[in-house]
Amino acid sequence: MREFSQLGWLFIIATNVTNAQLQSNSRVVEVDRKCNVLPEPFSREIGEPFYKTQAFYNIIGRQPKLSVVAERNYSFAHEAGIYIPKTKEIMFTSNRLGNLSGTDQYTEIYKMNVRTYKVTKVTPSIDIPLANGGTFYKGKAIVVSQGRGDIGAAIYSIDPVTYETSVLLNNYFGLKFNSLNDIAVSHLDGSFWFTDPSYAYEQEFRSRPQLGEFVYRWDPNTGDVRLAADGFVKPNGIQFSPNEKIAYISDTGFTTGRGEIDVKRPHTIYAFDVLRGTDGLVSLTNRRVFAMSDVGIPDGIKLDVKGNVYVGSGDGVNVYSPQGYLLGKINTIQCANLVFVQDDLYILAENKIFHTKLSIQGVAFD
Repeated sequence: MREFSQLGWLFIIATNVTNAQLQSNSRVVEVDRKCNVLPEPFSREIGEPFYKTQAFYNIIGRQPKLSVVAERNYSFAHEAGIYIPKTKEIMFTSNRLGNLSGTDQYTEIYKMNVRTYKVTKVTPSIDIPLANGGTFYKGKAIVVSQGRGDIGAAIYSIDPVTYETSVLLNNYFGLKFNSLNDIAVSHLDGSFWFTDPSYAYEQEFRSRPQLGEFVYRWDPNTGDVRLAADGFVKPNGIQFSPNEKIAYISDTGFTTGRGEIDVKRPHTIYAFDVLRGTDGLVSLTNRRVFAMSDVGIPDGIKLDVKGNVYVGSGDGVNVYSPQGYLLGKINTIQCANLVFVQDDLYILAENKIFHTKLSIQGVAFD
């Protein structure tokens, strides 16, 4: 485990003070609110640390510490972030590895013990082609696959002890999914909600899409699978508020699967009201902009018990209030996803896993 000195990574807050220093091994930079009005000419390089509010201290505490607890020389810690209570481990997936110009590319699944920080490879009993996002439900790790070649994307269940693996869902009325990215499970009714962008086709490891850039809801109790939301360029992260009255979905169309950037396309998190009808029908309504990442794209989403929203972005973890105000940033340069273990936050930052202890607990999954 490696802890940072005063010159290390930043926790960024906005107040009426500038460049304040806390008694900690991690530096906290406070930025004057007047930074929103700057004299011309001005510019900011992508990746430069920036701000926000005093309320962030209620989350990170007055002496925050940020440590690297695992590190590799490749992108081994990219997506998912699944806490397994029984084994005290987090499970996660790598970024794409191998030859990135065809169907030979692959991902790997790992787990890390949160007491010893030992990282080991997970070998599912059946192949999960390019595993990506995931969650935890009823003792199992639920992992989504992006597919490979003519093999469509799918949802898988993994026993975290035996690695026994099964396919839960792999098509929409006979049409293959594109490249499933992330998934959330409603603990009110057991339904699975997942995003399906077409990144795999653009990244040359899947055949031409048969479906659009959609978000789906699947009820394993009835078998009902339906399109829950459209209108996205690239739907990505998805998560519910603690009371499940709001669904948060990120759109990362700002970056294509080929790595091209179009500033006119979304790098936005949207909020939806979750409407539960008396007839049992559940739908998403009242779509609105929740927040926009100012650096890179908003990827994985997690929440704490007070409804604050944590988003993996191009400069680390951006933390928003339930109203969409940017409270602060944990600047790890990059972060695709993250996972709570009570009040411990683990940040998946490609070739590193960071840890910081917060003053608030994350939403628990069971």
